[in-house]
Amino acid sequence: MQIISAFDDIACVTTGITVTNPAMVARIQIQSACMSDYEIAAHLANAIASATDAAHARAWEESQFGEAHAETLVDHEYFEDLVVAWSLVATQREIDSLDGLLTEAVAVH
Repeated sequence: MQIISAFDDIACVTTGITVTNPAMVARIQIQSACMSDYEIAAHLANAIASATDAAHARAWEESQFGEAHAETLVDHEYFEDLVVAWSLVATQREIDSLDGLLTEAVAVH
């Protein structure tokens, strides 16, 4: 799991995704062209949740079996890339926080 310790690290990660997975970035940029900021924030939040689930699955398998299954490793890498790609799109759209976009649509009881 990537741990980002400084804001400058985010710039390196999002720039790196255009090199390591340009097809994913291009696909998401095309897909997001007609999306609202709310929709982009929702996709980013979903990617973050999926990446967290994949990281937990990987950590559990490594603790139980000594290593994670190949499928779990691939899922973990894919969802981390997805988070970075959606973060890049959000940054390009100047979305700097998910709080204002998603809190209005979710009621906590």
